[in-house]
Amino acid sequence: MNEKVEVQIGNRRLVVEMEGFIAMEISALAQKVSERMSELQGVHKNVADTSKIALLVALSFAAELEKERSAHNTTKRVMENKTEQLSQSLKESLEAGGSPADGT
Repeated sequence: MNEKVEVQIGNRRLVVEMEGFIAMEISALAQKVSERMSELQGVHKNVADTSKIALLVALSFAAELEKERSAHNTTKRVMENKTEQLSQSLKESLEAGGSPADGT
């Protein structure tokens, strides 16, 4: 069951519920959004429309998420390759009649 939580983002209060998150996590996420809005309002002082700032915030978080996904996928590929190399090395060692622990 999802919890309804009242949060404040910028000057607006909202009641939200998010599947898979507890109230404290939702509040923390709202705080991050609010902080990012403040940052971007400082950078884009000529933009008075808060909906435009909100879109910039969404784009900013989307870019962060994409970077994290890319880094995760790179790490995953490296780990898969290393696992395959170790598996192949172990297989070759066992086929040669040696023990991987003592190198014979």
